[in-house]
Amino acid sequence: MKSVKNNNTLIIINPKAGRKRIIEVSERIAKFSNHFDYAVFDDVEEFRSFIKASRDKYEILVAAGGDGTANSLAKELIGTGKTLAVLPVGSGNGFAREMGFRKSIRKLISDIRYGKTFCTDVLYINGIPCINAAGTGIDSFVAHDFSNLTKRGFWSYVLACFRVIFAIKPVHIKVTINNKTLDEKVFMFSVTNTRQFGNHAIIAPYAIPNDGRLNIVIARPFPKILMPLFAIRLLTGTLKESKYISYYETDQPVIIDTPEKKFHIDGEPVLLESPVNITIRKNGLKVLATGRNKWI
Repeated sequence: MKSVKNNNTLIIINPKAGRKRIIEVSERIAKFSNHFDYAVFDDVEEFRSFIKASRDKYEILVAAGGDGTANSLAKELIGTGKTLAVLPVGSGNGFAREMGFRKSIRKLISDIRYGKTFCTDVLYINGIPCINAAGTGIDSFVAHDFSNLTKRGFWSYVLACFRVIFAIKPVHIKVTINNKTLDEKVFMFSVTNTRQFGNHAIIAPYAIPNDGRLNIVIARPFPKILMPLFAIRLLTGTLKESKYISYYETDQPVIIDTPEKKFHIDGEPVLLESPVNITIRKNGLKVLATGRNKWI
């Protein structure tokens, strides 16, 4: 499904959204066909081929979906000078929320007319680009569980969180950060470029997306009776350093060794073999600057 009318902005619609959702989003976008071209692809290879062949025709490329869709498009734009934008119609939309993107197409048009861009850092997890957050433990187990659900959306995500939280077992990790080696069991190891996972869940409150630094959050095993408090503080942005939660920042590569293979990269489940090498590329991706971008 494509509508190509030689506009300078292209919207890529998430093919995993389901046919009903794709039609709904396409119909919304079609009302503004004088502003956007749009396309939906059957598979990843078709998407990549089209982007590589057509990228030079567009100045702005918009991911209509969640963090996974934004990640897929960002991979094709890093280092090209082309601008990434997001129409957040996914489940978490962490990256979009941090960059100030909204669900309104009219707001997107307004941001495009604003005419500003912002360069954000890019993380690499074993060479795989990451624009928002990655890790293993609670967040990765939720991503793997959520990916198996036929019904998407906020409440399905919440249900996946509860299933994981009450069944979780600690993950053993060995990692060196700023010459300090940690060898312990954890509930969660997260490395982030922005502050949140999505749905306003602030996991790394001190993260700045263009400072050239990795932000790492480690949650050590804590009594499950504290899980509701952990969830509330996460969702209200009041999570603080404690004997259970530690924050680290570094501009140096980080290598994590763990028997656990389940990771997530921008909310998408992946299986990685240790050692997992994490690096950062400062200002590697150009992003449309919205009127609500707090980082400018």
